[in-house]
Amino acid sequence: MSIPHEALPFTDNWAYLKTELAWLDRLLMVAVSRQKREVEEVDDFALSDQDRVTSHWWKGIVSLNGKPGYDHARPPKAKPTQGANYAQHLEARIQASQQQGVTLALPQLRDQIQLSAFEKNVILMALAPEINQRFGRLYGYLQYQHDESEWDLPTVDLCLRLLCRNDQEWRQARPMIAPSGRLVSLGLVEWASTDDTTLLSRHLRLAEPLTTYLLSENPDPSQIQPWLAAALALPLQAIPPTEAEPPLVLPAPVMGPLDTLCALVQAEAHPLALLAGAKGTGKTQSARWLAHRLGQPLTVLDLAATTEADYETLFDALAALPSGVLLIKNAQTWLGRAPILEPALVEQWLTQRQSQPGLTLFTTDPLHSVKLVWRQRCDGVIPLPMPNAAARKTLWKQALPTDIPLHRSLHWTTLAQFPLSGGDIQTLAHTAATLAHQGQAPSLTPAHIQQALALHHPALKWPKATKA
Repeated sequence: MSIPHEALPFTDNWAYLKTELAWLDRLLMVAVSRQKREVEEVDDFALSDQDRVTSHWWKGIVSLNGKPGYDHARPPKAKPTQGANYAQHLEARIQASQQQGVTLALPQLRDQIQLSAFEKNVILMALAPEINQRFGRLYGYLQYQHDESEWDLPTVDLCLRLLCRNDQEWRQARPMIAPSGRLVSLGLVEWASTDDTTLLSRHLRLAEPLTTYLLSENPDPSQIQPWLAAALALPLQAIPPTEAEPPLVLPAPVMGPLDTLCALVQAEAHPLALLAGAKGTGKTQSARWLAHRLGQPLTVLDLAATTEADYETLFDALAALPSGVLLIKNAQTWLGRAPILEPALVEQWLTQRQSQPGLTLFTTDPLHSVKLVWRQRCDGVIPLPMPNAAARKTLWKQALPTDIPLHRSLHWTTLAQFPLSGGDIQTLAHTAATLAHQGQAPSLTPAHIQQALALHHPALKWPKATKA
């Protein structure tokens, strides 16, 4: 088959949607016409209500009007015609649009998540009633043989009937739309009917974020990232910017370099920095603070949770990330003395990463676990120390809830004596506050803190002079 040499690009996302919906409308009208003809033929031959009820059985045996009937109500597949078919012509226009820089939401989603043609068309069928209620009425007629059904969403059965040309395609497509299929497991579609029905009877509805993305005037590629990460089953965690600035208690020698990183990103530089410090010293919190200051999303990748087999798809997922802050934990996995990747591959990715807008942060503990050559490759190396007594006092005040006051025998200076990191303080404060709430205590007592210490840090003892 030949492919059109000169395909006109779509002007925008809505021009593409109108073309796809016109194809779906034609598909539905053919099915409606066929169903009306079959109903008329059944009425001509049926002598009773019992005959109409069992028509799905006898019409596959009896020839109506001299034409053979089929149980699945579909004629045999016609021989392919010469020349480019609709799918080829549409794909040529999509490619032409991409070359012109026009973003088309549904093709972009299909390409990023590697959806099949059937999965893409199921999403189109579920999207259509969100654009024009005519599609809902057509679905109602095809599913219930009347136009006034309460349901304006397609069933699994209707999707399979319309989009599968033969039994083999039906068998291959059914698992794609089952509860274990990617469309449901990725959160792209959801069930609108109850679970006490057969799979074929369930109605499909698009998830609200997907509907918003597909109907955008200017689709934002960053909205695909959560579905892409789920599709690749990678330890990528997307964290949107927060309205309130995340609390950050760090000394001035650390805050200064963080402010410099913000300034570099705002000046359209693409810095790479290494944060080094023990667990709980504020590496992740610093990344959250930077993302808030920059007004950009934060994506977290923990290399300790990856394997070498993940990296082919992992690099594709990282390349598709939108502009933002990327935090890569356990940097020694790539940048250490015994890396699991070739240094040339890491350098190639870093070069590609720094060609995109955004900030890249690596974390490690301790600093010397990262080879010197990689430390020199970074734009900044920022050590995060353990908090001092003054910082620990501030961290305790931030961590403990305001709805439960401190007992008069418990003092901030006492809590600040324990050599803990910020993460440790968060954990202890949460446990102690939970104990106080469960016991309906009017205040947080030293006993609550002691119980939390015995659970999380049994080696730390309560000072005898301040014991309750």
